[in-house]
Amino acid sequence: MRGMHDLADGSTTMQRALTWAMFLGAVGAVVYLGLSILHPFVSVIAWSAVLAIICYPVHQRLVQRTRRVALSAFLTSMLMVLACGVPLLILGTIAVQQGVALGQAIPGVVNGQASALSRVAAPAGWITRYLGVDAAAIPAWIHQQFSDLARSAGRYSVAIAAGVLDAVMSSFLVICALFLLLRDGDGIVERIPDLFPFERRRTEALLRRITDAVQASVYGVVVIALLQGVLCGAMLWLLGVPSAALWGVVTMFASLLPAVGAFAVWGPATAYLAITGGWPRAIVLASWGTFVVSGVDNVVRPRLVAGRVGLSELAMLFAMLGGLSVFGGLGIVLGPVVFATAAGIMDDLRARHDDQSAAPPSMAAHQDVA
Repeated sequence: MRGMHDLADGSTTMQRALTWAMFLGAVGAVVYLGLSILHPFVSVIAWSAVLAIICYPVHQRLVQRTRRVALSAFLTSMLMVLACGVPLLILGTIAVQQGVALGQAIPGVVNGQASALSRVAAPAGWITRYLGVDAAAIPAWIHQQFSDLARSAGRYSVAIAAGVLDAVMSSFLVICALFLLLRDGDGIVERIPDLFPFERRRTEALLRRITDAVQASVYGVVVIALLQGVLCGAMLWLLGVPSAALWGVVTMFASLLPAVGAFAVWGPATAYLAITGGWPRAIVLASWGTFVVSGVDNVVRPRLVAGRVGLSELAMLFAMLGGLSVFGGLGIVLGPVVFATAAGIMDDLRARHDDQSAAPPSMAAHQDVA
């Protein structure tokens, strides 16, 4: 009788284990399928979440005025379209016009600077002798590269058009997701603290830290890009560099690159002025780029981004570099956010440990049970 009872208990235990295994397998399959479905839209979801955090104060003010959440979410989404679309349209128009003018001017500049290209190899003659390179071939190689660049500029029109179409479709999806997040965001945010094993006040503090990290990253990136683009473009225009407005726009995007930044534009421009014989202008541009254009990054970023996010300069550098490597352009925002979130969780765990250490043994045991 006892043996049959033990056999029944073993059968029940095995059946329960099999049931749990099947349940966990089904959950794993559902999670995998869900992630697979969402994978193509990761960037859309991430961008919409970032924009929702940025636009939420505006949405709140509109809700107070209209008393209608859906209408306020729609108006906020349209304001975001105007705030992003109009400047991008203006910058794109300037870039296209200046790019066409530059493409038409390149052949004349190349053909008219043969003597300047000949001066490129002269200061490096002592290097070429030791390396076994024909110094006379350097100007010809540079001339050939510029000529090939000018001839192949139109080959990328199809790829550019496809990229623009993809960007338009992605932007439409981002705006739709932004509207839904703003409309239903309060309910989503209220449920988030229940997913963390911390006290609610600490979880809310962590969410505020994540919000500050997103806002500081976006505001810092935009402000620094605008400042560096305007400063670099204005100086290039004063020094007579062709298509200065275009290079100012390029500087705005180049400023997003950590460790390189605006130097990717004013560095080659300085070399161009030096090659064409404008040594005084080259010195002026190099000084301006080093102490003013790149100095903006060193002065503004710690105040707008690193200080508010709560990360050191070194942590911000690796957060942005790693974010670019993992998430692409979105990583400039998500990298610091991930680091700030990790730092916030560590601070909460440290604070919880300090509270338990300072509490009496009975109180600490009660906290552990809770």
